Amino acid sequence: MALCLLPALLLFGLDDNRALFLALHHGAVLLPAVVWRLFSMFGEWSLVIALLLLLARHRPERLPALLLATGSAIAAAIVLKAGFAWPRPPLLLPPGSVQLLDVLPGNGSFPSGHAIAAALLGSVLAQGRGRLAQGLLALGVLLVCLSRIAIGVHWPLDVLVGAAIGIGASQLAMLPLSWPLRHCRVLLRALALALLLFSGWKLSLPLPNEACVLFNALSLLLALYVLRTKENGAWAPLS
Repeated sequence: MALCLLPALLLFGLDDNRALFLALHHGAVLLPAVVWRLFSMFGEWSLVIALLLLLARHRPERLPALLLATGSAIAAAIVLKAGFAWPRPPLLLPPGSVQLLDVLPGNGSFPSGHAIAAALLGSVLAQGRGRLAQGLLALGVLLVCLSRIAIGVHWPLDVLVGAAIGIGASQLAMLPLSWPLRHCRVLLRALALALLLFSGWKLSLPLPNEACVLFNALSLLLALYVLRTKENGAWAPLS
């Protein structure tokens, strides 16, 4: 898979990648750091998975395809990050040229996992919707991608390829995979419970900023909502 992306890397050029990063990163000072961190949280996997589980709560028959799409996207991110191991901008550019607005991740830069997650979510939600909704979702994905450059942790090529991977993975969510509905519901609740426990554990730790607290809290609340089942027209807790 990594070899298939080499033509894109060569066409873009490392010098162009750096120049565009510096232009976008320095232009991003027009908005406060907290705004970019809040945009970025919509590319956090825990929040994206929580929103996909919410979608599956209303249409549990879609869960197998959503799991395939999400698992493929995460696997692509892990393999490509390990395969390329690109240094992030603060580690490659001269000191003082990057204003880091969040914690610097310790893994490779290419591709952007946030761009993959946001593009996957946006593309899945856009399926079957009108042009206005699709346009707003595309804008949301674009803001997440720009936020990773503004924060100083990704190159433009990282987010471009990441978004392409997310869009490609979203096509797997359209596959007509057939599981027994009862199995889908049981698995949905198991995943929501796992997400609930994970988000609760994260909130018990010291978190670096307000966006980390917010997206983990939202993930926890969404997991709680998914764990409710509809009985006789009323929402009741899962027993």
